[in-house]
Amino acid sequence: MRKRLYVETYGCWLNKADTNIMIQEFLRRGYVLVSSPEEADVILINTCAVRGDSEIRQLKRMRELASRLRDKFFIVAGCLAKIKIREIQRIFNKCIIVDPNSVEDVDKVVSAVERGEAGKVFLREDRPMCKLPDYIPELHGHIYVVPVQVGCLCSCTFCVTKIARQVSGRVKSYPLELIVEHVKRAVKRGAREIYITGQDVACYGFDRGYTLVELLERILREVEGTYFIRIGMSEPEAYSKIVDQILDLMKSDERIYRYFHIPVQSGSDKILRLMRRRYTVDEYRELVRKIRRTFPEACIVTDMIVGFPGETEEDFELSLKLILELEFDKVHVARFSPRPFTEAEIMERQVPDRVKKERSRRMVEIANAVSLQRNKTFVGRVLRAVLSTPEPKGDGVVARLLNYKPVILKGVRRDLLSAVCKVAITDATPVSLRGELVEIEIKPSIEPARYREIAMLEEDAS
Repeated sequence: MRKRLYVETYGCWLNKADTNIMIQEFLRRGYVLVSSPEEADVILINTCAVRGDSEIRQLKRMRELASRLRDKFFIVAGCLAKIKIREIQRIFNKCIIVDPNSVEDVDKVVSAVERGEAGKVFLREDRPMCKLPDYIPELHGHIYVVPVQVGCLCSCTFCVTKIARQVSGRVKSYPLELIVEHVKRAVKRGAREIYITGQDVACYGFDRGYTLVELLERILREVEGTYFIRIGMSEPEAYSKIVDQILDLMKSDERIYRYFHIPVQSGSDKILRLMRRRYTVDEYRELVRKIRRTFPEACIVTDMIVGFPGETEEDFELSLKLILELEFDKVHVARFSPRPFTEAEIMERQVPDRVKKERSRRMVEIANAVSLQRNKTFVGRVLRAVLSTPEPKGDGVVARLLNYKPVILKGVRRDLLSAVCKVAITDATPVSLRGELVEIEIKPSIEPARYREIAMLEEDAS
């Protein structure tokens, strides 16, 4: 009887890609994926450490699984596995720990599982950057998530990820040729959307002497077909160095989504300095304005932290004003949570939880109002889109416009996923558009989805 694997992934798209690297080795070794932990012989949990509330939920989930599935073999991977090794080991009876740099050693992990080596810990000082996830239509549908780099050039005082995913030289990138070849194979097999992901995608190639622009140029030139590239989260400092070239590429080729995820974190220069963010609000403002001048309807997404140590009401008001001024399409609002081993954890003038809660409520309210006004400008129009994913809570699908804005299409068959179409926008909410399918321009690139849904909680949506 074939062994069975159950998977849960928490956190960012880079974690999703890491999960895919691990899954494919299990599949190669004869395992099958199952949809509940009770069915499984081995349970893989890929964790996230970005926020304190997420850590609490994940540890609670682990304890719940461990209490009722004591004889199962657990693998705990990801950033939380790196910074909470002892606590996680105390939870499980049979467990292997895999830090983010050891993901590419998954063949050794599977062998350790099969030998029953509970208690083994896989830790690496560096990541090899030689193994990418293969595109498997039955597993991934038409979306290929490809990691291109790990590490970043920032030194933010609040960030635990740089500790959990620490690599030599601060940034490590996959070889350009390796990425292009994997994308080429993926598109040939039916991939319609290519999600380029990393810790800071804009600093791809810093360690190898080339740039994200060169990678995109190579993909667009050498990979034939109809597909759409989504550029993942990029820090302002790195993005500002290449934004002109990125915009030129987008103007010449619609196969790059007009989507920009560029975290600002605060509208106060004082707070940015305390965070050790290496740009000013004015510099960030000019970056966004440059994008808007070229693509007024570009989807610009940002992250904001409320309640950072030392944040006054005046600092917070500056963040609110920036949201109103720059009219972000989406704002990921996070209450500051002290993370282990970071400077911000021990900073003076910590903001009380009740103040953080109230500020986050106000910011979400204003951000939603701004998003709604942006979204309303699309109502009444017929636009090109990709039928992207099943609607999470309904019988329809989620389409993505060429700026990656989501459009909920009720009643559209899921066997049409990956088709390129025209949609009529009929309504808007702060988080999405509503629409109707007008016509199919390009038929689906894959057969009706046969892949299993793998639990994926996207908390930072990078």
